[in-house]
Amino acid sequence: MTTSGFSTRPWIADDVAFLWDMLYLSIHVPAGSKPPPRAVLDAPDIAHYLRDFGSGRCDDAQIAIADDGRRIAAAFCRCQPAADPGYGFVAEEIPEVGMAVVDGWRGRGVGRALLTDLLGRHPVMSLSVDADNDGARSLYESIGFVVLHRDGTAFTMLYGTKA
Repeated sequence: MTTSGFSTRPWIADDVAFLWDMLYLSIHVPAGSKPPPRAVLDAPDIAHYLRDFGSGRCDDAQIAIADDGRRIAAAFCRCQPAADPGYGFVAEEIPEVGMAVVDGWRGRGVGRALLTDLLGRHPVMSLSVDADNDGARSLYESIGFVVLHRDGTAFTMLYGTKA
């Protein structure tokens, strides 16, 4: 998909390091707070989103590329086992999506384009979003994600109909 200033494409093996960058960027940091150290990506409850990415049946991603060739965002999904669920886990057969857009590109339709592309391949997906991340939650709701429940400071949302 091509839009003003950027295009999107399915991921390739060369994108995996960038996916890890986007996983780190996707960690919600409340206004005025310091981001966690990058080593947080080694924590099992975070690392399972991308560890050995590409080996799972639901592993998929969509990458946004600026017209100058820089990767500027990614949306990625993976099915998690019930024994090791993600924060937005709904069911083993439903991929959970994560997404991040680099600073300077937010609010320009990049996230919407990535999610729309990924939902074209995975018509049922779940996610977790922090309750105070109004911008992200508004985007997800405008696309059709609905809140299933609140768990502490986050909402679990679902797009599509549960299988």
